[in-house]
Amino acid sequence: MIYQGRSICSGSADGEALVTQQGISFLGGVDPETGMITEVDHELYGVKLTGKILVLPGLKGSAGAMWIIIRLAARGIGPKAVIVSKADTILIGAVIMGEIPTIDSLSVDPFKAFKSGDWLKLDGTEGTVQLISSGSRNL
Repeated sequence: MIYQGRSICSGSADGEALVTQQGISFLGGVDPETGMITEVDHELYGVKLTGKILVLPGLKGSAGAMWIIIRLAARGIGPKAVIVSKADTILIGAVIMGEIPTIDSLSVDPFKAFKSGDWLKLDGTEGTVQLISSGSRNL
């Protein structure tokens, strides 16, 4: 099934979904050297973002998050693509500068449609995401 959203940053990616219903604080909550979530109270603590299609409600924290996302992208250790409930200006700037395909405002609740381990195909240019296969529900 293909779901329609709004294009935030063009490009395409396919890969494993990494889904969280918690916002991520990239400044202080993600190690910019490893791409690992270091925020102790986060449900994805200890998980690497590298090469995943990150599904999240939004960012939390300050504008400094933008520079961490850009740094992760430049080093090739950030998410491959992003699906966000509603993009804010910090995330929009970061994914455009980092050239990370991103969509928001999906026609379906992404937290009901996708689970970590699902294989997704995201088209940031068209603003669509397709569930290719259901994967492991465990991280």
